[in-house]
Formats: sequence, structure tokens, C-alpha cells
Amino acid sequence: MDNKIILRKFIPIADMIVATFGKNCEAVIHDLTNVQSSLFYIKGTVTGRKHGAPTTEVVLKELRKYGDEVPDKLGFTSRTKDFRTLRSSISFIRNETGKVIGFFGINYDITAFSNVCEVLSEFSAAQYLGQPSPVTDESYAENIEEIFETLIKNTLMEIGVPIEEMGKREKMYFVQRLDEKGSFLIQGSVERIADILGVSKQTIYNYLEQSRAEG
Repeated sequence: MDNKIILRKFIPIADMIVATFGKNCEAVIHDLTNVQSSLFYIKGTVTGRKHGAPTTEVVLKELRKYGDEVPDKLGFTSRTKDFRTLRSSISFIRNETGKVIGFFGINYDITAFSNVCEVLSEFSAAQYLGQPSPVTDESYAENIEEIFETLIKNTLMEIGVPIEEMGKREKMYFVQRLDEKGSFLIQGSVERIADILGVSKQTIYNYLEQSRAEG
């Protein structure tokens, strides 16, 4: 069955969810055969994205880690680039052979709820039961360039060494961390990362081969 036919079957579900939960809710369908421009359908305006936007950092990382065995990611909390807090779920869509071709996502803006809970907690000195769920920073970018730049910036912050001061070890680790985050699923990433580090494409491939062999 054609991938687009499979993905279109989820459109009525997206419409139903947003109609039920209102303006703070957004439902998306992504076509992962093209991560650079994967947003196939969107209902709602929570993240401000439009048709043709890229997939997210979270999805790239999960796909790199698990491939077609990637599990659904349900009920996680993310923070947008404009500091809003979202409660999100991702369910991966597979074709008849079990290959991942896309995902269905729900994003619900809980910023107002979080602020109220924080005020009530401080006012009453009450403690939350259990541990709060970790928050994942997510750019929800409008284009793949923004995703790529975010991955580069965050990885450089993790390493803490300017590119011009990196030795071979730091460069290898830089490539390894980008690989773990799914950066190399983005078309043209090898060439761009080679330019950033001032090395050849073959050097990047060598770093990847070595880090994957050790991992």
C-alpha cells in the first residue's frame, strides 16, 4: 500500500482529537521517508508549524537509536523555543512490512496549568507526589536548517570546547554525539559537519565507523 494512503487514514483522528480538546491541542502526521520536510498534516496551531516542516530532534534521536524497532514515546514533557511547556505523545506508523514510514503526534500546551500548579505549590508549601517528569527542549522548527543548527549548538555546549581548539579526540566525540542524536539522518549532514570541523568527508566517515564499532 502506498505510504501516503496509510498516512491519510490518520487525518480524521487528528481532526477529532483537536475538535475535542480545543485550541491548546495540536495533532500532527509526519512522513518519515523525508525527514527534511516530513510534516504531512497538521491540525491546530500550538507549535506554529506548517505543512512541509521537518521532523523534530526527539524523533531523529529515537530513529537513530532503534531504527524500525523504535517504540512509541507517550506522555513526555517538552519545552518549546519560546519557553512554553507541552505534554506530547508520539506513535510511530508502519507499513505492512513493519517499516516505520511516519508518526502521529499530539502536542498539548500545558503552560497555564504548570504555572497555576507552581503558584499553588508555593502558596501552600505542598509537595508534588512522585518525581516530576523530565523536560525535553524541543525546537519544533519550521525548516531543517533550524534543526541542524540547534543540534550543532547544543552539542558544542555539551563538549565545552570551541571548534578552533578541538583536537582529534574532541572532534571524534563531537561526531559521535551528533550521530547519537540522529544528525546524520539529515541529508547533506556529512558535508556540512566536515566543513564545520575543517576536515574531509572521509574523515567524518572514519570517525563514524570507529565510534559505531566501539559503541
